[in-house]
Amino acid sequence: MKQVSNLFRTADGRNHAVTFMLICTLFLLWGFCNGLIDTLNKHFQNSLSVSKTQSALVQMANYMGYFLMAIPSGLLARRFGYKGGIMIGLVLIATGAFWFIPAVHIGTYWAFLTGLFILATGLTCLETIANPYTTVLGPPEAGATRINLAQSCNGIGWIIGPIIGGFFLFSGSGEVNRSNENLYKPYLMVGIIVTILIVIFAFSNVPDLQAEDEAKAEGGNGGGATSGKPLFKRWHFTMAVVAQFLYVAAQTGIFSFFINYVVSDTPTLSQVAAAKMPAKMTYSAAMFAPEDIKDAKGLYARLRQDADAKTQPVSQFLWGKFATNTQALAVAVEADQKTLVRKQVSALETEFNRILQTNTLYEAQRFAGVTLAEETKKLIAQNPQGETLARLNRRLLEDTYPASLIVRNPYLNASLFRISEQGATLLLSVGGFGLFLLGRFTGSGVLRFCKAHSTLAVYCVLSAAAMVLVIMPWGWLSLAGLFMSFFFMSIMFPTIFALGIRGLGEHTKLASSLIVMAIVGGAIMPLWMGWLADTYSMRVGFLMPMICFIGVAVYAAFWPKLEMADTGHAVTD
Repeated sequence: MKQVSNLFRTADGRNHAVTFMLICTLFLLWGFCNGLIDTLNKHFQNSLSVSKTQSALVQMANYMGYFLMAIPSGLLARRFGYKGGIMIGLVLIATGAFWFIPAVHIGTYWAFLTGLFILATGLTCLETIANPYTTVLGPPEAGATRINLAQSCNGIGWIIGPIIGGFFLFSGSGEVNRSNENLYKPYLMVGIIVTILIVIFAFSNVPDLQAEDEAKAEGGNGGGATSGKPLFKRWHFTMAVVAQFLYVAAQTGIFSFFINYVVSDTPTLSQVAAAKMPAKMTYSAAMFAPEDIKDAKGLYARLRQDADAKTQPVSQFLWGKFATNTQALAVAVEADQKTLVRKQVSALETEFNRILQTNTLYEAQRFAGVTLAEETKKLIAQNPQGETLARLNRRLLEDTYPASLIVRNPYLNASLFRISEQGATLLLSVGGFGLFLLGRFTGSGVLRFCKAHSTLAVYCVLSAAAMVLVIMPWGWLSLAGLFMSFFFMSIMFPTIFALGIRGLGEHTKLASSLIVMAIVGGAIMPLWMGWLADTYSMRVGFLMPMICFIGVAVYAAFWPKLEMADTGHAVTD
C-alpha cells in the first residue's frame, strides 16, 4: 500500500492519487473515440463505396487534427494551465460529436470527415495535456509506470469503442450495411458523456503542477553546459518524434484494417466450430468445400480448354485469374493418381474461393451464352457487395457448369462459415484490444523492474515478427500473429513518450506537443497501406507496420547513447 501511495506522492509530500484517477477518465474517453474510428474504414467502404486507400482518409482527418492542434494545445496549456486546456479539449470533442447529427443528413464523405477532424482537435488537447500531466503526479523516476497505468484506461476505451460501433454499423449475416442512418447514435452518446465531464472538471481541483523536479535533476546530473542545450539538439527527444511517427503509423494501420483482414483472410469455419461462437459472429458462406468439386479432372480440362463456345469466355476468365501454377495443373490433368486428384481438388477449392471473394464475375458479354436462373438475375440487379456478391459469383459458376462438375448451392446446407463484419468488430474489441489492455497492465509491471528502452526494443522486434506471420498465408497462425501484435505494441506509445520527454524540465510541455504532432504518421502511412492492399492484397498491406516496428526498435536500442550524448552521463536506470 505504501508503494502505491508513493507512486503518486510529489517531493512536497502531496498525494495526487485522486487527481490521477480523474485524469484516467480522459484516457478512457479518447480510447473509446479512437476505437470507434477503427470501425469506420470498413463501414465507409460499404456505405459510400470507397476503396481501402480512400477509406484511410478517416485516419487522415483524425490525425491531421492531432497534427495541426498539437502545438496550439501546448500553448493553451501554458496560457490556461492543465485544467483550462482540458476544458477546451472537452468542448471541442462535444462539438465534433454533436456535428454527426447534421452530417448524417448531409450524407457526404467530407461531412463525416469534418466531424472527425473537429473531434480530433479536442482529443489532441487532452492527449497533449494528460500524458505529461501523469508524469508529474509523483516521483519522476516512476513517470513511465504512471503513464502506462493511465494508458490502461485508454485500452478499456479501445475495447468498448468497436463493440458500440459494430452494433450500430455492421451486420452479423454477411450482408453489407450500406446505410449511414445510425452513424450519429454512438457520437451522440459521446457528446452527452463529454458534456457531463465538462461539468465535473469545472468543479474539480486540478492543480497546475510543473516539471520542476526533472529540471533540477537535469541540472544536477548533466551540468550547466547541458542544461541550456536547445530542445532540437536533444537527440533522445528528436528521435522520439520520429519513433512516435512510425509507431502511430503502424498502430493505426493495424487497427484500421483489422476488420478487412479478418473478413477477407480468415479461414472458413466448420459447422461445429461456428456453433461454438456467439450469434451473429459467423454466417453460412457461399464457399467451396472439397466435396463440392465433383469431378476435378473434368473441371480442370473444361477451364483449361473449353470447347463449348457459350461458356468459353467464362472459362477463359477464370483460368486467367488462377494464381496457382496453371502449367503444373495442366500436366496434372493427364495423371490419374489419387494424390494428384486430391491436389487438384484442393487447388480448385482455394482458387474458386479466392475468386468468389475478390472478383465480380458477372459481365454481360462474358455470360451472353449462359442461361442464367431467375434468382441469379435478381442478385445481379442488386449490384451486390460482400457476401451477397460471393453468393452471386457462386450462382454464376453453377449456371455455367453442370452439376456433374460442381455441387449446387451447398451454403444452403450451412456446411461452411465465415466470420461476419460484426464478428470481426467483436474480435477487434475483446480479442485485439483485450490483449492490448493486458499488454498495458503487464507492461506497467515489467517497466517497474526492466529498463524502459530495453523493453521497448524487445516488444518492437516481437511485433515485427508478428507482422511476418500476418503477411504469410498461414491461416490461423497468421491470425494469431495479428492478435500477438496488439499485445506487444501496447506499451510503445507511452514508453516512447516517457523516454522522449525525460529530463526536459521546462521544455516538457512544448516537447509533449511535438511528440503528439508525430501522430501525423497515422494520417499518412495508412494511405500507403491501403494502396498496397488495393494493388496487391490485404496481407501485403501489413508490410507497412512491419517496417515501422523495425524503425522504432532501432530508436529503442540506441536510446542510451542518445541520452548520453544529450546529458554527458550514462543512463543508470
